[in-house]
Amino acid sequence: MHEPERDAAPTIRPAEADDLAAIAEMLARLAHHLKPGFVPLADLASLTRFGPTGLRLFDGLIAMRGDRPVGLCLYTYAFSSWRGRPGVFVQDLYVDPSERGSGLGRALMEAALAREAPNGCTFAKLEVHRGNDAAIAFYRRLGFEVEDDYYTMAAETGAAEAGGEGAARPPA
Repeated sequence: MHEPERDAAPTIRPAEADDLAAIAEMLARLAHHLKPGFVPLADLASLTRFGPTGLRLFDGLIAMRGDRPVGLCLYTYAFSSWRGRPGVFVQDLYVDPSERGSGLGRALMEAALAREAPNGCTFAKLEVHRGNDAAIAFYRRLGFEVEDDYYTMAAETGAAEAGGEGAARPPA
């Protein structure tokens, strides 16, 4: 049967306070997809505190099909001293399984870059799990390349414990 709602592309817009619970749910689905059983600590409280309606330590876009959230792009800002320009670091890109292959992932990435272009952002970086072949192929189609000259390194600073919140280790 024909779904009229499906004829139009989902609406992509900046994330708002009312979207944060849905974003937390999509992040949990993304984590489960990458590492079944892993539960991220990004919950409504942390998204509210640090996100686009709080301290703005990250920003985001949400894709809606009618009143149903079907995708997101969360990102932070990066500055490249080599380029002498700012860019965006895509932390999470999620597309609901019902929307995969529809072009929504590309649309979310393009919307994030277009939104930040007036701020001088001229590049995007991201990380992708080594075993996520579909995502690697997707990002390559968008023009991303693996940077063999760099390692991703991380260290927990203890700041989370000082604030009374636990720190989670991302999936290995």
